[in-house]
Amino acid sequence: MSSVVGFSPKQALPAKAKTNFPFWRIVPSSGDYSSIFRFIILKNGIPAISSRRFRQRAILGASEEIPAVPGDSASGEIGSKMANISAFSTNQVFKSREDLMIWVQNVARSQGYVIVTKRSKAVTKGFISKIVLGCDLGGVSRNKDGDTKKINCPFELVGKYLKAHDRWTLRVKRDEHNHEPSLYMEGHAYAMRLTDKESRLVKDLTDLNVKPRDILPTLKEQNQNNVSSLRTIYNFVQKLGRSRREERSPIQNVMHVLQTKGYNFEYRLNNTTNELEELFFIHPTSFKMWQAFPYVVLMDATYKTNKYNLPFLEIVGVTSTNKTFSIAFAFMHNEQTSNYRWTLTCLKLTINNSFCPRVIVTDRDLALMKACEDVFPESNHLLCRWHIFNDITKRCRPRINLQKTWGSLHAKWKKLVESPTEDAYMENYENLRELLFNHADVFDYLYSVWLGNYAERFVSLWTDRHVNFGNSTTNRVESQHAKLKKHMESRKCDLDKFIHVIEKVVQSQETAIKESFTRSIIVRKPRFKDQIFDKLRRRVSNHAMDKILEELHRSKGFFPNPENCGCQMRTCYGLPCAHELAMYVGSGSSIPLDSVDAFWRKLDLSPSVSVAYGDLNIDHRMERLKETFDSQPDHIKFQYIRRMEEITDPSKILINEPSVKKNTRGRPKMKRVQHEKQAPHRYSCSDLHQQPPMHNSSFVDLNIEPSRHSSYEIDLNEAPINQCSYMFDLNEEPPMGHSSFLNEIPSIFHPYITHIQNVMGDGNCGFRSIAVCLGYHEDEWLNIRQQLHEELRRSYHDYAKVFIGCDEIVTSLSFFFANKPAPPKHWMLMPETGILIANTYGVVVQFLTNQGSATFFPLWRGPNEFENHRVITFALVYNNHYVMVQLEGECPMPPISVLWTRHKTPPATLWETMYKSRLQFYKQLKPTERCFMTLDD
Repeated sequence: MSSVVGFSPKQALPAKAKTNFPFWRIVPSSGDYSSIFRFIILKNGIPAISSRRFRQRAILGASEEIPAVPGDSASGEIGSKMANISAFSTNQVFKSREDLMIWVQNVARSQGYVIVTKRSKAVTKGFISKIVLGCDLGGVSRNKDGDTKKINCPFELVGKYLKAHDRWTLRVKRDEHNHEPSLYMEGHAYAMRLTDKESRLVKDLTDLNVKPRDILPTLKEQNQNNVSSLRTIYNFVQKLGRSRREERSPIQNVMHVLQTKGYNFEYRLNNTTNELEELFFIHPTSFKMWQAFPYVVLMDATYKTNKYNLPFLEIVGVTSTNKTFSIAFAFMHNEQTSNYRWTLTCLKLTINNSFCPRVIVTDRDLALMKACEDVFPESNHLLCRWHIFNDITKRCRPRINLQKTWGSLHAKWKKLVESPTEDAYMENYENLRELLFNHADVFDYLYSVWLGNYAERFVSLWTDRHVNFGNSTTNRVESQHAKLKKHMESRKCDLDKFIHVIEKVVQSQETAIKESFTRSIIVRKPRFKDQIFDKLRRRVSNHAMDKILEELHRSKGFFPNPENCGCQMRTCYGLPCAHELAMYVGSGSSIPLDSVDAFWRKLDLSPSVSVAYGDLNIDHRMERLKETFDSQPDHIKFQYIRRMEEITDPSKILINEPSVKKNTRGRPKMKRVQHEKQAPHRYSCSDLHQQPPMHNSSFVDLNIEPSRHSSYEIDLNEAPINQCSYMFDLNEEPPMGHSSFLNEIPSIFHPYITHIQNVMGDGNCGFRSIAVCLGYHEDEWLNIRQQLHEELRRSYHDYAKVFIGCDEIVTSLSFFFANKPAPPKHWMLMPETGILIANTYGVVVQFLTNQGSATFFPLWRGPNEFENHRVITFALVYNNHYVMVQLEGECPMPPISVLWTRHKTPPATLWETMYKSRLQFYKQLKPTERCFMTLDD
């Protein structure tokens, strides 16, 4: 019987082995048989085959026969015997069970099998001393009726732990399978498992909100042998979520996260339902930054951040380097004064009433304003100028027809708001009233709602009398809202996931702030090289020095007289103003460091103010608590214990989830009417005799207080919903007196028409039909007019080169009265408006008429600049009315408008290439109708 025997050089040869060959121990590593250097195979102790032949045999694999060596009588017999040697036979010893498993898996995969642990034997303290390995297809399924991969494969290996040597050995117990090897490892559950390194990577990417579909390619790139599937990633993510929750309820998990991460938090429950109503929390890093910069507080609420639809209030601050940081966050049940008061009281208690912010900026939410006055009465409260003008635009823009008048209103309002002196304010006030002489209702609104009651909260004449460090809007809060929502996976986020997002945002803020501190200290900017900045360099933020430099340029030619200066920089920013700088320049001295407010001199996160928490010794309080506890009856003692457990371990708090709020304040979306699904017909058309009622509330009452977070803007990035209201079946006989629109549309398009929708004929029908084409209700025509008007105004000089008579187009668009029919001069003007529509909404416009159809592409941007685009179609019927038309399939496309052909840019030429086949199809049909506009025109 031949056998493979390993010897070390120091071992004695068997008595019958007479040879001069050196002997080496066989120690293949990780299945790599090329590491076998020199050994012999013995038959009854006699050398039979050289190491070269065995190495060749190992490389060829178990299924290959070893070729006979000439002159070697034993080689044929030995070769046939060697074919039966298992690939898992090894004299190697392994340092750990994990090393043994890795070696087995590598060998098994190379042969097309997957080996798993069948059972194991443990000794004391759970230490495993023996494992039995088998094929993943081994065993018998217990569920005889269900799907199974078990076919009772007999393959079996045994691994044992040698305590004396602290090593593991492997023995082949049965080296045969009852099935063919797999060509691919995909589909084997064990092979598709993630390694520890891959698991950590998936966890990190999941924490960064990377989608599983994007995680899988990353794993494949880093490990070419990875056979995991998308389902593997999803399962791991779900398991990760369950492990984090640890059988806790969603609210208990939130409390657990807040406590373990060191948040300062408070909550309030509904006394009846025990539901969470308010949750206030401060990140530990945010609290540190707020103690360093407690001077400015900006706050604003946002919506659609969590699955309960709770309004979310964010409070932010500003550093000396002009960086924004989050101070506190709160989920609130309502936006009433009591809710805001509770939230701000929690904020104030975190610093034990030790200080008040110098300035608080909010929008004109009356409940929030009242709460700020109650909790922080000593702070200077300002209103956001950006929100104010947004409300003015929403309520007054429809009343002013002429763009020139509206532009003048904008300029004069801005000048009024920035009035530095009382004389300037009165002059600007009179100029504004004179401008709006023919718009008395608009001026009444501006005075009664804003100037009459709140001018001292947003006009520079009053706001600059107090230090606000240049903060007059809440745009910083809006920016933080956008960052949070960008990091969220959806707008229906769980609270614990939302807190995790906040952690990432706060960490990013801290990094940016520390970087700005360092740059202000170590980076020397050439613009600050003058002697006047000698005492400020490396001690004052670069942002403050930029402000001083601007004021220094203004001070040139100044006499050192405060009356000529106004001292706005001193009173508003806490920095040297023009007349002070003129004195320093005149005397040739540097700006003293103490002339700069302490806010600008702070370039670290150490506390600016000390919080006096008083006596924090708990011993005597615990003694008093114990005395009170001992004197109570058992049911009261139980309540005491439960409350103490809630304090020590908030994750055990029995709190119900908040109920989902159905009606929340916030930005309302434009309502889009959805039609009931009907059986498809060849043609459908809106009934001329059925018209939607006109909105009698289109005029805005300018005397009503403006609502928060509202907008007329249409979101054209959302998928449109086709409007098919007021339809009837064209397969049936039309009503008496009704003329079919089909006769007014070129016959070449008739086979492709699936739907025609009529709109109200009030002079705005062209804009109504475009609203329907874009997927909105026809009553959104006013927004279409406004957006086209804004597009033309914004690029007026560019369009003036394209259109002849640009002012006439402006006039046609300038009609914003929702309850009046538009006179003929305000009707849609084609083909110019077709170019405007294509440019504004990034769509391809097909305009159909018997007088000559045309196609309009975007003029200045190519198709690669749009993520997706649509082709919309509308038609002119009876020479005085527009309707929406829906075409199906690869229908012919009318000739391109000459306006586009003459003025297209190079990127836009790709549109013609993209739709070349449809344009050629139209020409092949040889229509008889004349093109809408030719070169002769």
